[in-house]
Parts: sequence; structure tokens; C-alpha cells
Amino acid sequence: MKERIAEFEAVLDQEEKILDSLVHSQDLLKKAVTDKNWESLTKIINNINTISSDFLEADTSREVLQDMMKMNEIKPYFERLGNMRAKLLKCKIENQALSKYVNITKNFIQGVVENALPQSGNKVYSKSGKIVQPQPQSVVLNLDF
Repeated sequence: MKERIAEFEAVLDQEEKILDSLVHSQDLLKKAVTDKNWESLTKIINNINTISSDFLEADTSREVLQDMMKMNEIKPYFERLGNMRAKLLKCKIENQALSKYVNITKNFIQGVVENALPQSGNKVYSKSGKIVQPQPQSVVLNLDF
């Protein structure tokens, strides 16, 4: 029983460290997107994917241990579990805000391109006869006057 509680505490510690790392990586992701630093963006996304996998593994272990424990054994850890849920909620909110920012920016750029280069409304077919979305024409801007 004490061994299980010690293992549960170790998994909680691991999850808290992973969540702290995830929150930090999300801050870096937000900064990379807003600064339009595309090189570091790919590295950060890969890092977040790795962290997410690690968290999923640790969380599964915690749930298995928690299911084996009695309520009075888990009760002292309610505050820590609540803090972890708060960190997860913060991550979710950050993800939603970043997603909204990216979608707004994408729609704005798409609108500018559509206004600058209106495409015909005709359907475009591939060589195999399937309907494909018309792609905007390439644009080269000569800024040297």
C-alpha cells in the first residue's frame, strides 16, 4: 500500500513537471507564431508533441494507480490534482486563443489574395477527372521602383 502511494506521488511529480514544460513550450509557440519565426515553430511543435505523448503516458499510469487506491488514500492529493487540472485548462485556453489567432490571420490573408486575384467560379478538374480546388496564381511583386 505504501509502495503504491509512493508510486502515485512519483507519477504526480512527473505529471506536474511535464505540465510545467508544456506551459513553457506553449508560451514559446505563441511567441514564435506572433513573431512569425517559422524555423523555431517547427521545433517547438515537435517538442510539444513529444511532451504531450509523455504526459499521456504518465496520466494513464496515474489513472491506473488511482483506480487501485481507495478514496481516503487519494483525498490528500486533491489539491495537487486540482492544480494539474488548472494547468491543463490553461493549456486548453492558450490553444484556443492561438487557434483563433491563426484562423483570423489565415482568413484575412485569404481575403486579401481573393480580392487581389479573383479566381473564376468554374470547377477545375484534374487529369483523372476529379474536381480540385482552383489554386491562386503565383504573384511576383517588384518592389524596386
